[in-house]
Amino acid sequence: MADNALAQTIKERIEAVKKVVALLAQAGRGDDLHDLRVLLINTMGLLKRDPGTEAAVDDLYAAAAVLVKDASSGIAPSARSLRILLSASDRFCARLTAAVERIEPEPEPRFKGLEAAYAVQLERFSLNADLDPVGQVA
Repeated sequence: MADNALAQTIKERIEAVKKVVALLAQAGRGDDLHDLRVLLINTMGLLKRDPGTEAAVDDLYAAAAVLVKDASSGIAPSARSLRILLSASDRFCARLTAAVERIEPEPEPRFKGLEAAYAVQLERFSLNADLDPVGQVA
């Protein structure tokens, strides 16, 4: 039996992911990729581990990262890249929808915001790793 509050939260995350994916498909901005990353980590923190859902997350993020990389290089996204992104988004959302049916109430509370904080720290670390010693992008 699904926990209604958690099921509603998952549904809201699905809608948020769809909106961010639509923004990525339109503009391919790095800020939107960061938002997607935080959403994915936060959403996965709500669920028990599932290899299929984790693979869907990896596929979605990788497809989004390709679009952002191309956009930052001044290359217009190809129809194939857009199709891969939208397909990965659909798979991820389908996986989450199926996961809602398997949700059981947790016996003890979890720190759900820690996953999002961790994502922000990862992003900062990756940005710092891309800078050379004088602060220029490598």
